[in-house]
Amino acid sequence: MAALGSAVVSVNMLAFMQARAMTKFSERGERTGRPEQLSVLDRLTVLVSGVNIPRPVNTRTPGDFNLSFETRHFPNGDGATLETWFLPGENDRLIVALFHGYAASKSTLLTTAQAFHQLGYATLLVDFYGSGGSSGAGTTIGVKEADDVAATVEYIRRTWPGRKIILYGISMGGAAVLRAIAAHGVKPDAIIIEATFDRLINTGKNRFRAMGLPGSPFAELLLFWGGVQNGFNAFAHNPVDYARAVKQPALILHGHQDARATIDQARSIAEAIGRTALFIAYTEVPHMPIVETRPGDWTRDVAAFLNQIR
Repeated sequence: MAALGSAVVSVNMLAFMQARAMTKFSERGERTGRPEQLSVLDRLTVLVSGVNIPRPVNTRTPGDFNLSFETRHFPNGDGATLETWFLPGENDRLIVALFHGYAASKSTLLTTAQAFHQLGYATLLVDFYGSGGSSGAGTTIGVKEADDVAATVEYIRRTWPGRKIILYGISMGGAAVLRAIAAHGVKPDAIIIEATFDRLINTGKNRFRAMGLPGSPFAELLLFWGGVQNGFNAFAHNPVDYARAVKQPALILHGHQDARATIDQARSIAEAIGRTALFIAYTEVPHMPIVETRPGDWTRDVAAFLNQIR
């Protein structure tokens, strides 16, 4: 009995450290590699000590893409300051706000922003709290990031009144967009969601499976302790549930080879939105910006969608 109790305590301690490492960015060191790329020894080390994720920084600017831009700052409503890049476009009818994925920054959205720019649209690239040029150091996988989405929409309405607002989110960014609509009543004119998970528990299980470990009970323990540490119910963080609040036109884009969020998870989000959703899947595309692997197809599909927004 004592051995069982000791094992339970040990497993929970490991889960506690894993949750902390995944939501509190470190100040130094190299980032832990993708689970499927780690050696057996590295996987054991990560299991015991947790991943190391340095605070995300912006490694490039729009200037590296020969794009003119302005750096802008505004509060997120929770005491933090968000940093954004505004890229003007020829079309002053609408503006696209872009939200990055987990443990990333707005510089990872530059290829996508360039594609929007080539279509003539202005864009606003946003660093979530804890990333890039924004204040703070941590993440809640899209929960509190929804506050940043809401603050961004308010800022756009004040700064560019009359423009239609399109929200683009990839992975965690997509989850934050959906949550902002459901939890904060944000009302964009349309949304584009790419590579986004349906339920946090499912993406947690996928991560452990990529390490060669069973999804349960590790994922459940990870979510429990992550929620305790960050003050929210991680089991209720389900973009597929948020999606039912979406009444706007929605473009759901996903890669067939996405191991972080499966194609069926993305399809379930589209189905939850219902008749206003358009779901498009791309063969041989993993968990990454689709425009980087299928630029022609992505641009065609996004252009056709945005042309319908009046």
